[in-house]
Amino acid sequence: MQVIGIVAEYNPFHNGHLYQIETARRTWGQDIYIVVVMSGNFVQRGEPAIASKWIRAQSALACGADLIIEIPFTFACASAERFASGAITLLASTGIVTDLLFGSESSDLALLQRIAKILQDKPDSLENRIRTGLQEGLSYPAARAAALIEHLQEQAHQDLIADASAALRAPNSILAIEYLIACQKTGYSITPRLLPRAGSGYHEKNIQTPLPSASAIRKAILNCANAPKNSPAALANTLIGTMPSAALAPILSEWSSGIRPVFPEHFAIDSLLAIRSRSTAEIDNAAYMNDHVSGRIRNASAKLRVDAKTNLHQAFQEEVHTRRYAQTRINRALISLLCGQTASDLSYLTAPKYLRILGFSKSGRYLLRKMKTNATLPIISKASDFLEQSNNPSLSRMAALDLLSADIWNSKAGYPYADEYDRQIIHAKDIRGNPPK
Repeated sequence: MQVIGIVAEYNPFHNGHLYQIETARRTWGQDIYIVVVMSGNFVQRGEPAIASKWIRAQSALACGADLIIEIPFTFACASAERFASGAITLLASTGIVTDLLFGSESSDLALLQRIAKILQDKPDSLENRIRTGLQEGLSYPAARAAALIEHLQEQAHQDLIADASAALRAPNSILAIEYLIACQKTGYSITPRLLPRAGSGYHEKNIQTPLPSASAIRKAILNCANAPKNSPAALANTLIGTMPSAALAPILSEWSSGIRPVFPEHFAIDSLLAIRSRSTAEIDNAAYMNDHVSGRIRNASAKLRVDAKTNLHQAFQEEVHTRRYAQTRINRALISLLCGQTASDLSYLTAPKYLRILGFSKSGRYLLRKMKTNATLPIISKASDFLEQSNNPSLSRMAALDLLSADIWNSKAGYPYADEYDRQIIHAKDIRGNPPK
């Protein structure tokens, strides 16, 4: 039985994601299974997902995925290293995933594996160069990339420098390297499979392309939502052709019923009020606030002055921006402050403690039966299941962060309070024939 694992955010599910699933089935056969570990309501860049995890899971199942598992908040809204480690651990913990399929701007799997091996081994010279870069004011990703290039030059690997430099600047390749590091570090016997990224670049904002990026689609949705005369029909006209109809339909249905798309700007006032109302110690203790980030954020909020016409989120971002701290780092610190995630949580919660199932197809039901025998983590079917695990403090803390972050996101989208407790696993139709008996 071949089970392909995919790490995703599906923010939102678009044609490029459909291409990945369809390519997997063309390459390895229609009888393979596809298991997706997917971010919840907050994503790796420290931003809210535009649609709920339930709608995004429903979209993925309607487009060919068999089983969707949620990445807990503490790993979903995290650095690339922590995100990848949590995602790979989840896939391995199912006990059934055989292969890992990931996209990358680089088509050279051997190169990415060599980079991952160097970064995993962490030679002293590399670590020293990273520290030097940080002292010079570089962000950690920039410092690590510069250190690796210097290391390759020192080791006379001139043939790798150009391609390695390009890979370390490309978002999907960076994550791919982290997936490979996680596999190497843990020794999980999952075979990596690389799919060169097709269509627009990660940050490309032009929606008028055959395979527009998620960034372009989110920007189009934001522009439509902020338009004086916005409507589901106008949004549908904007997005038609950019997303599979099976993924677009549930989103439009939700939004037409009064549920709203959620954007980073919806959390601007909450973040500023949290900064003003929390003590210095509380802010300092929030996750990702170390290395003087908390001071930078406090100073920026104190200096901020805007009028009624100014976009508060954008103004705050401009005030807090600095070369030393990537915007994603700032975003994750602010979301952690809102959700109550502390620095000690990052040290305490080192690996996922459960497999939270969001949805499955008929074929996915078969996978779940296999997982009940093979999985190395408890399987959670609904939020109330967490209450049965109260004797496990780390699991309970991880679940508490999931539930609170869901409530915070839901409040912006327009869902009822504690909606998470009323949610049932999505049972989707199988789009590729009958599953095994």
